[in-house]
Amino acid sequence: MLDALMDVAKLGVGAIWLSKENLKKITDNLAEIGKISKEEGERLFKEMETSGEEQRKKLADLVDDTVKKTLDKAGLATKTEVEELRRKVLELETMMGAGGS
Repeated sequence: MLDALMDVAKLGVGAIWLSKENLKKITDNLAEIGKISKEEGERLFKEMETSGEEQRKKLADLVDDTVKKTLDKAGLATKTEVEELRRKVLELETMMGAGGS
């Protein structure tokens, strides 16, 4: 479990570093100093942006999965489960109030 959390943390740091603003700055700087053309910089930015979005989605999915597994192992209810129980309790209270009058 600790290994999975460490992987999540590493992915998170990478995702933060590869924000759109940082990617744009990097590609603009490379074009500015002549290491790549402006067109290559734009293409590289778009490719890295797409890859970054894919990585952010994978990270979100990994975090969701890890949290669900952790909650399940700990025997804790999810927010959805608690809300469902609240709804059922309200229904029962309504039925008891209507039937007892």
